[in-house]
Amino acid sequence: MSGLEGAGDASLLYIVGTDQPERLKVEGNRFTLRGTTDLYKLLPRNHPFHRLHLTPNYFRQGKQADLSTYTHILNLITEAEENGRVLENMRKLLRGLRAKVVNHPDAIRRSTRDQVPKRLAGVPGLLAPRAIRLRGAKPAHAQKLIEQAGLTFPIIVRRVGTHTGKIVGLFESASDAAAALEGDGEYIATELVDFASADGLYRKYRFFFIGRHLIFRHMLASDSWNVHAKDRARIMAERPDLLAEEEALFDRTDGAFPGEVHDTLRAVRDRMGLDFFGMDFGLMQDGRVVLFEANATMNFFPFLPDPRFEYVKRCEAPARQAFRELLGLAVGQAE
Repeated sequence: MSGLEGAGDASLLYIVGTDQPERLKVEGNRFTLRGTTDLYKLLPRNHPFHRLHLTPNYFRQGKQADLSTYTHILNLITEAEENGRVLENMRKLLRGLRAKVVNHPDAIRRSTRDQVPKRLAGVPGLLAPRAIRLRGAKPAHAQKLIEQAGLTFPIIVRRVGTHTGKIVGLFESASDAAAALEGDGEYIATELVDFASADGLYRKYRFFFIGRHLIFRHMLASDSWNVHAKDRARIMAERPDLLAEEEALFDRTDGAFPGEVHDTLRAVRDRMGLDFFGMDFGLMQDGRVVLFEANATMNFFPFLPDPRFEYVKRCEAPARQAFRELLGLAVGQAE
């Protein structure tokens, strides 16, 4: 069984999969999988493509797929933390192919939360808080690693592979952080940087890097450092000043930010080595960009169905064009 799905001629192949197959649900041309990007939804629904479902045991299933006819292969296995086996299978499967591979598995595997700050260290204008990996099964060793790393407190602890602001907690000491670890899972400890604006609010900005294009997605403002999408309705909806502030940033596709911010973001793009990825960040009061996360797993959709935020949808059309360009499709192609 090759695992290929689709009908007719197609030059575009999606590769999906996970080390935990129960997480993947396929419905026609769409699929849902916790811990993967949804950027493929930017592509025309009527564009022909094939899909390969890669499993941890793919090479034990007999016949393998022939990928030699595809011009573009889109890797939608974007979560590096929990998909090591299928990413390794993909690496083997892609050997010797001449197709353009969008987000090669090797690049994805270098995009974990603890590796990215090291990769981006020294980027002018960027503050990348340090992060280390811990094992829950050895809390005493975890405490020692935190102390040896010299992390500045407080630190955020989260399980690997988690997104959407989900954390174990915020801790003021290595001993408290280590005591909160459970089971034999892996965790990431990250320094928290105070990025509050002069008005006391915390602002989180999201960008997407798609090929050569920078796409501003949104700004969220909150009264808490752990900024969530729910803060759009909770905080921003009744604040015309915040709505106007966010809307003004859409005056440019790449965001109406100072030139120094754009210089920093372009340097981040060049360092990451990914064909597409998202980045969440804040701005320090001195103008520096403070990194929250940067990876290919970040989601572009959905848009909040609230007419007060209709302006946010301005980012969709340029993102569609950029993604089509990345995959060699005709720019401006109809849905």
